[in-house]
Amino acid sequence: MRRVLLALGAISLVATLVACTPVDGGSPTQSGLPSIDPSLIPTAPPANTQDVDATQFQTTYGDYIFKVGQGPVWCSVNADNGFAICEQNEVTAQYEPIPVPGSCQFSYGYQVRLWQTKPKDSEGIAEFMCSGGAYADPASAKILNSAERIKVGGFDCWVDDVTARCENGKGNYIVLGPRAWALGN
Repeated sequence: MRRVLLALGAISLVATLVACTPVDGGSPTQSGLPSIDPSLIPTAPPANTQDVDATQFQTTYGDYIFKVGQGPVWCSVNADNGFAICEQNEVTAQYEPIPVPGSCQFSYGYQVRLWQTKPKDSEGIAEFMCSGGAYADPASAKILNSAERIKVGGFDCWVDDVTARCENGKGNYIVLGPRAWALGN
């Protein structure tokens, strides 16, 4: 019986390791990532979108944080360092898992970051992040409702239902919602 249990354990371990292996050898590119139905990726704010007062979303440490409608996503804009991040807990994501690069030993595919300008050590202006935890705590963040937009630090972020889209002044963007993601480099 012990041999059977050891064999089953070994098979489970091998299956888990195979399932966690990146599809493209460890450095995913947009073309190597799972596809999302384009109809789930907002390309323009809803017609009735209203701008909100950004100061309502500013934290005591300077970031601007908002929950995305009634959904599980939240976003932060760090104007001082020139980036916006949208994130969600892994269990709320309903899209196909994103292949994890070999260099990432943490969570991957649940945080997207958009820079104003591409840093030297970054793969792109819009990117997935390898993360061991949340960038920001959304517990006390205010809700940015569907058809509302916040403009701060050179970023425009708006909500369409439960999906957020943030854009920089160059037209690059990130999108994150429970059923969709997109990176616009």
